[in-house]
Amino acid sequence: MKRLALTAFLVASLAAAAHAGVDRPPQFVAIAFDNCTELERWQELSDFAAEMNRDADRVHFTFFVSGINFIPDAERMSYRGPRQRPGASMINFGGTADAVRARIEYANELHRRGHEIASHAVGHFNGATWSAADWAAEFDPYNDVLRRIAFPVANVVGFRAPYLATSPGLYPVLKERGFRYDASRTAEAGEWPKQIDGVWRFNLVGLRLRGSGKSVLSMDYNFFVAHSRAVNDPQRQASYRDQMLETYLEYLKTNYSGNRAPLHIGHHFANYQGGAYRQALISFARTVCRLPEVRCVTYSKLADFMDGLDAATLEAYRKGDFPHAGPPSLNIARTALRQ
Repeated sequence: MKRLALTAFLVASLAAAAHAGVDRPPQFVAIAFDNCTELERWQELSDFAAEMNRDADRVHFTFFVSGINFIPDAERMSYRGPRQRPGASMINFGGTADAVRARIEYANELHRRGHEIASHAVGHFNGATWSAADWAAEFDPYNDVLRRIAFPVANVVGFRAPYLATSPGLYPVLKERGFRYDASRTAEAGEWPKQIDGVWRFNLVGLRLRGSGKSVLSMDYNFFVAHSRAVNDPQRQASYRDQMLETYLEYLKTNYSGNRAPLHIGHHFANYQGGAYRQALISFARTVCRLPEVRCVTYSKLADFMDGLDAATLEAYRKGDFPHAGPPSLNIARTALRQ
């Protein structure tokens, strides 16, 4: 009986593979950072990526940089955001000229190493009520600021709105200015990206907090709010760290063994929960970006992949019409959480 059952299982598996519409896609993981102010975080992420990529390309990040980070405090009056007075910003300017210079050097070096510098606008204002003219007025000074960097402004092809606050006026401006994708919206965890009016929508997703009934967006600040109402809680930071890691791993396992929809994870350079969320993310990347079918890529590389798909293949991916894999075996040493 056991032999018959095994034979039936193998026949069924081969039949399923034979009728699958397309080959199984890689499991893409896009890890991005917003604002990108703190110099120590630039250094930490640069060092981590260099370590991971020492003998193979394993992880590349997307940095949604606020233009304000490249404007020294002494030059703040050179910027005027839409409907704002000169020199106004919702976040700090870039600090000293030396601090700005160091930030630019990190951006140039990481870009040279295959990471992506993308736009997070300039003054971190809420653009939910902005017109197309307002958005254009915000993108103009961003381009001016980016002329300080070594690579062409045309290489900046992605955008995430501060506060994820968009308006109908945003998307015509993105298209007109040659942006390939927007990462400002939200979706379900198993959704493949859609291209609307020539712009890919790479959306953050709703996740179930592991071990609880709560839902949370796949971004560190949203964990911060869900866990402690955005107040540091030192006594519970270790448990928050572990819960984030377990939530991200469940996200990976579900998509990996399901329809392989890309993972979208957004973090900030800010030290939420005393760095607990940063530790969880690094441990997650250290674990999953080494898996043979996982590709931890920039959003522009994900856009390259999406551009290469025909409609039938993308529809097959959405339906999961390909030979599936079981969930990966993930062994994480607890010491890795503290690295």
